Amino acid sequence: MRHRLRELTAEDRQSLSEEICERVLGLSQWLEAQNVVLFSPLPSEPIITPLKLDCDARKVSAFIIPQTARTETEMHLPETIDFILVPGLAFSKDRHRLGRGGGFFDRLLAGRAKDAFKLGVGFSFQLLDTVPTEAHDILMDAIVTD
Repeated sequence: MRHRLRELTAEDRQSLSEEICERVLGLSQWLEAQNVVLFSPLPSEPIITPLKLDCDARKVSAFIIPQTARTETEMHLPETIDFILVPGLAFSKDRHRLGRGGGFFDRLLAGRAKDAFKLGVGFSFQLLDTVPTEAHDILMDAIVTD
């Protein structure tokens, strides 16, 4: 999967990311959320700038997880999180997420964001029949791809 992500051209990443964002913008959970947590994308992840701009336009509180985050205490997240956007290396059709191995998102999703709507986002080729899972993995509420 890492190899396939590296092969993605900048143009394809941009156009596929736009499709992903359009789908997210149409979700009722997105439209109803007041405290949203987004991520600062790695070069292999969807570009989600339109989602931050939408939060700004609608006066929704948006918190950005930096790429360098390793612990929840490094961030100033709200006590209540309504919606969290979650990147992954791959996702399964039954809403499991394969992360990058650091466990950061698993800890956040089991902690402060446990009651939030958890939306996995990735490119369509990242959606697989199954991915390896572990007992501590948190199931996504939904997954959006291009």
